Formats: sequence, C-alpha cells, structure tokens
Amino acid sequence: MATKTCGEKFRGANVQECLSLASSSLGVPVEKLKYSILEEKNGFFKKYAIISIDSIESLNDENIKDEDFFGKEDAQQLEINGTIEIQDGRIIVKDPCQGGKPAVICFGNNITVIINGEKINKSSIVTSESKIEFIFKEDEAKRKMDLRISEDQMEAYISIIYKPTTIYKLKDAAISNTVTIAMEIKEKIMPPKFTESEIKNELSNNNIKYGVLKMNLIKCTKDDEISELLIASGKKPIEKIDDMVEIKYDDSDVKDNQQNDNLGSIDYKAIGTVSGVEIGQVLAIHHPGKNGEDGIDIAGKIIKVKSSKKIILGVGDGCALKDEFTVVATTKGRPSAKGNTFFVYKTHEINGDVELKTGNIKFVGDIIVNGSVREGMKVEAGNYVLIKNNVSEAEIIANGDVVINGNVIHSSVSAGKEDVLILEYLSDLNSMENDITKLIASIKQLKEMNLLERKTSDGELVKILMETKFKQLSKISIKVAKRILKLGNIEDKLLFIIKNKMIDLGPLNIKNYTELNDIVTIINNKTSLLSMDLTLPVDVVLDYCQDSIVKSSGNITFSGKGQYVSQIEASDSVIFQNDKSVARGGVIKAGKEIKCKIVGGPGGVATKLIVENNGHIWAEVAYPNTRFIIGAREYILDAPSKEIHAFIDENRELAVDKLLL
Repeated sequence: MATKTCGEKFRGANVQECLSLASSSLGVPVEKLKYSILEEKNGFFKKYAIISIDSIESLNDENIKDEDFFGKEDAQQLEINGTIEIQDGRIIVKDPCQGGKPAVICFGNNITVIINGEKINKSSIVTSESKIEFIFKEDEAKRKMDLRISEDQMEAYISIIYKPTTIYKLKDAAISNTVTIAMEIKEKIMPPKFTESEIKNELSNNNIKYGVLKMNLIKCTKDDEISELLIASGKKPIEKIDDMVEIKYDDSDVKDNQQNDNLGSIDYKAIGTVSGVEIGQVLAIHHPGKNGEDGIDIAGKIIKVKSSKKIILGVGDGCALKDEFTVVATTKGRPSAKGNTFFVYKTHEINGDVELKTGNIKFVGDIIVNGSVREGMKVEAGNYVLIKNNVSEAEIIANGDVVINGNVIHSSVSAGKEDVLILEYLSDLNSMENDITKLIASIKQLKEMNLLERKTSDGELVKILMETKFKQLSKISIKVAKRILKLGNIEDKLLFIIKNKMIDLGPLNIKNYTELNDIVTIINNKTSLLSMDLTLPVDVVLDYCQDSIVKSSGNITFSGKGQYVSQIEASDSVIFQNDKSVARGGVIKAGKEIKCKIVGGPGGVATKLIVENNGHIWAEVAYPNTRFIIGAREYILDAPSKEIHAFIDENRELAVDKLLL
C-alpha cells in the first residue's frame, strides 16, 4: 500500500468534524486519512480542534488515480456523484449521473445561505438549477470618542477608537460532493477620522470652554487611536500667602504645652520658670504675605482666591516698633502677646506668703507668689498670676491666666477679670432675649387661634404669661437692670424699658405686644457692642478646689484631685485631666464642653453639669443624682454609669449615651 502526502490543515468544533471537513474537501474517505492533532480545546465557553492531514493512503506509488484512493468502485461512484466547487466567489454545481449522489452544501458560521428563496439551517442538496444566495454578517464601521473630566474640573482627557467596515467574500473550495461555505476578508474600510470641528463640538457639549490644547487637538484628527490624551487644562489658582509674625522669644508657655502634648501629661508647675527679655531685644518680625491669583476651570468658571490676611503689628507696655516690621522690648520683663499686639510685663515676685505682713497685692504686670495666699487676702494682677502653694479664704483676680499649684479652699478665683463680668452680662442678656422671643411667639399663637375667652389687652396678656409661663423673665430683667446701674448708665434705654414695661405692673403699659420686638432689637445691639469689648480668652489651671468659686473667660483645667461642692464657670471648656479627678457636688458650667473623670459619688451627692446649646458633656464614671443640662434640656442620672456622653441629637433632643457601671 502506498501513501500520498498532503499537509493541509482543517479546523472544526471537534476532531470528528475536522475529519469530515477534510474528507469533503479532499474527496477522500475518512479511513484513508492519516492526520495529526495540532490543537484541541474543550473549554466550557470555547471548543475547537485543528488537525493536519499528514498523508492519504493509496494503492500504488506511481500513476496514482482516483481508484488508487477509493478503490475501483469508489472511483466510479465519484464520477457519477454530483459535485460542487467555489472559484473566485462563484459556486459551480454539477448534477450527478444516474445512481449518483447529488451535491450537498453546508452553511458556515456568520453566513446565511438562501437556496431558492428559502433560508437553510442544515446541510442541503443543491443542483445546477438551484438559486444559491448568501448574506454575510458584516462588521459596521464605528468610531467612538470619550471624554473624562477630573473631579476638580481642571483637566479633560480624550480617548478615540476607530473600527473599520469589514467586507467578506466566499472562500474558494475544491471540487467535492459536499462543500461547507466559509468566508474570508475581502477588504477593510476605515471610517473617516473625527475632524477638528467635531471634536470642538463634543468639547462644547460637555461644557469644556477654556484651556483647549491646540496641538493635542490636531493630534486627535491624525492618529488612528487616542488614549487618555490631555485635551484641555484649566488655569490653576495661585494660593495666597498670609502675613506671618515670627516670634523671636521663647513662648513655650502653658497653652502651647497643652496643645502639643499628645500624651496629656502636662507639667503646669513649669510656668514658674519665667523667660525674660532684655532692653532692645527683638520680640517679633512681621513677614508680609502675597495675594494669590484667581484660577479658571475648563468650564470657564472663575475660581476665586481669598485676599491674603493682613497683619498690623501693635505694641503695648514695654515694647516699641523699631521699624514697620520689627517689635523690640523697651524694658526688661516677660514678653507676651494678645493677638498681634506685644507687651513686656514686669514681674512682681513674692518670696513667701501673701498675708497681713505683705498686705493685698495689686500689680499691673505678672505676679508670682512663691508661697500661699492666706485668709482674707487679695491678689490682683494686670496679667497672669502664679501661686505655687495654696489659696485659703482669699480672692484672686487676673486679666491673664491663673495657675495655682496647691489647693483652693473657700476662695474666689477669676481669670479674665472684666471679660468674666462681660460674659455673665452677655449670658443674662441672651437669656432675656430668648424668653422675650418665646413670649412674642406665644401671644401671636393665642391670637391666631382665638383662644382668649374675653377681651384681654396685650399688656394684661404679657403680665399673665410672665407670671405663669415665663416666671424667670422678671428675675433676669431685674438682674440686667442692676448690672446697668452698676456700670453707671442711668440713661440707658434698656434700663428705662425694664423699669416701665418688664417688672411689677410695667407690662400693663404695653399697648401692643409687638412693642416687645423693640426690646429684642435693643438687646441685640447691646450684645454686639459687648462682644467687641471681649479680649482673648484666658485660662485657670489648678489642682483642687473646695467650696470655692472659679471663673474663667477661657478654659478651667483641673490637673490633680478635682473639685468638691464648688461653682465652676468657664466660657469655653472645663477639663479634668487626672484619671482619678473627682467632680463631687456643686455646679460645673461651660460654654462648649465638660470632660470629667468621676462625677458625684455612691451617696448620691447632687452635681450639676451644664453646657450651652450644641455643647457636649463627657464623663468616664457618674453616680445617681448627676444632672446633665444642655441649654434648656435636663437629664438626671438614676443609676451608676460609665462612658457617658450627653449631647443634642439631630432631632434637637437631649441624648445621653452610657453603659451601666
């Protein structure tokens, strides 16, 4: 037996289909084919096989004829069978002789075969009379442009993809009884490239109006593919540089330490080391800033830059301006600053106790007491006060910070001096304004709902409501009137209104309740002016106090054992630092927040913790009869608890998060 070498390759869904295609194409029975499997894949989503025909068996080595491949009977059969072949896109069909098999056409992938007007979906017999048509699945030309704009609207990137139209033709096939229709690419036609005008229109449709890059725009009209090319870039704003004051002396005082110590371990007693300056020493240098420049985003929107913050140097006692930008000391002492105004305070130091022998101490600068302040004595400073031991039945007043390293017993401590009084006055005025506003709303509601049983004058209505629903309004009004008289402002308009319309029978003088709006306006004007008189807040730092009054225009910090049945008032915060600090009994009031360790005691001693609206109260441990008060809302603790946080929630209700102890 001889063989005929072939080498042709076939691809199908599996090896058997490849052999069938080879048999049809070569006109040789499958059993005569010798083949090799080049590739076979049986994946879940993709199955195919590729074989190579190595040789075809024949009977003789020379003069090979059809009968050599198929046997004499097979060769005769081939001659009488119908045949089909494809040449240059034309299908040629030869009808079979008598007794022969007709030609068969098989459809391929992505080709629709129509025979005599009917679409076929399986192998079909054809004759020379058959009208055979084909519809190819052609890929349409596509072009796509994408724009990506950065979140800050400062940059835009373009991507362009082109996909050609692919035109197919029939693939030639050798003469055979059976032919499977296949197609091959005839040509590819690329779509036209985007023009400069089209790209500009797309940019405009995406609100890109500024900063289009001309050279990159031209590149987009020429290249076959564009990926994430910067097509537009805005003008970024140049940030302003604020004026800056460089401090040339050592200002690492208590406040700085408190801010910078992440561990919360602060040695407040270190304030006793006062760093001084000499005459002529530079205290501060003013470095002028620079205005920025507005930017423009790719939508053409102006990005405004705020003007740089300007600083004007100021000098107080003990300082002078050497030039426009430099502050120097004119006396020996301790440097200090309030805002951008600088001072050099002289220090008055008491080496022992403040007692009858020394008399009361009053000094315009700093006061340092190396001992204690004894019973009945008073210490008053124009700036800060440092007392290294105890304060007992005494009074401490300072415009600046107060630091007491020892205990405060049955005494009064005030830091911020006039500010404390102003803040108390402001608190009373705000309370009065709030009550009057609510009073106006109540009267308006009564009138709108016709709830009045008889003809009642507005003055009578105001008096009734002040005696029933707004009982505190008369008390606050009297307190405000006393404050005005103490200041010597006997011609004050608010004082006149309080006397004639707010106390005793005064409300009966009100003809129309809308007159109360005038009082609200006067209070608003007064609070605005008072707020302008406030200076920078100052702090009080102490270890422990008992049966005392401690007030500050800033913060009050307990660095040691805490407080017992005292009145503590701070405009900002009250903070207990030591893990064992106790707040037992009394009233603790702050503007913003209170942070406690242990509040009250197992015996149920009453302790009030008060903050203004939107303030927060924290306590690590608290016992029953502790009152948490935020604004006008109050919560009384009825069981020992821990990890407590009181605040006003989003529904404007008092919320108290806690765990039972």
